[in-house]
Amino acid sequence: MNSALISKNELKPERFILGGPLPFDPIELLDWTRWRLRIFSDFDLARELNTSPSVISKIRRGHKEMGAGILLRILYLTDARLKELPVLIDRSKIHWK
Repeated sequence: MNSALISKNELKPERFILGGPLPFDPIELLDWTRWRLRIFSDFDLARELNTSPSVISKIRRGHKEMGAGILLRILYLTDARLKELPVLIDRSKIHWK
């Protein structure tokens, strides 16, 4: 792991305890995934994640939490690590503007 990319303060183990809240917003994670996979619609994102478009819509509106299956599929498709996601999302926001 490159220490220039992620500082030790950003990777405190207590922030990543399973069962606790995710250290990032699920909506931002969906946006980041679309950006990383170069997908332009939630319909195409749902197809890549092997779920229905209504599930993506419910996550975006806050009516449903992001499940472990979707999170694992995102990590698999993007070759990212769970610990790196908050930093990657923050850095990619520059490209969205």
